[in-house]
Amino acid sequence: MAVTGTSAGDLLVWDRSLIIEGIGEQNEKRLIKIVPLNANYSPINMLMTVHDQFLVCGNSDGTIRFYDFAFKVVAWFEELNLSTVKSISFSRTDPKPANTMGQEYQQTDENGEVVDKSSGFACSDFLVTDDSALVCMLQSSIFEEIEPSKKKGYTIFHGLKSQVKAIAVHPKRSILAIAGHERFVLFWDYIKKGDPILLNYDLFRKGDDSSKNKEGGGKGGQFFTTAVFTPEGDELLIGQSNGII
Repeated sequence: MAVTGTSAGDLLVWDRSLIIEGIGEQNEKRLIKIVPLNANYSPINMLMTVHDQFLVCGNSDGTIRFYDFAFKVVAWFEELNLSTVKSISFSRTDPKPANTMGQEYQQTDENGEVVDKSSGFACSDFLVTDDSALVCMLQSSIFEEIEPSKKKGYTIFHGLKSQVKAIAVHPKRSILAIAGHERFVLFWDYIKKGDPILLNYDLFRKGDDSSKNKEGGGKGGQFFTTAVFTPEGDELLIGQSNGII
């Protein structure tokens, strides 16, 4: 059996052809059913299996959901403040239970006999990247959290959202200024490293409809082309493609 995610949020399930009435070839997989997964029609960007137990879906609305192989949802991570999910990678460590209290869940049949006994959802720690170049680490315990502030995961890295068009080194401090094609400026301490000192991406784009044209073409399409600090380092001058500094 194989599955395919669609841009409408559905799952296409494929299986071997039954070669009925001469249709199909041996071992050829044919579409046997369509399973709607995302009620809001959010495209499915990532599909993978983990622990030989779960099908993991990363979606364009920034959500991640775990399903069993009968396509029933087992766990979901939906308040992460991510944009479009682009990649998911699991560690090779043993799965960790989401229920840190160690409570057990029992499934019984119609006679009251226990047929399954487990500690609930469990998975290894995993990394997620989105199309805003954010890398975030998630743990299974987040699934059981109630407070929204504790369901965000741990940010590993803030990446750059576009091409780097210009860099400038501060004359007196260990600061590197990075100007991007889509009009952002990032200040980074190249000795202390760590997170950027300032990342004012949204400030430069606010109210600028021309930023939608990433190639800078057409009327009003400006992007940064060069950057330099003044001799004392108290100002940063940035040149734009339309001749404005």
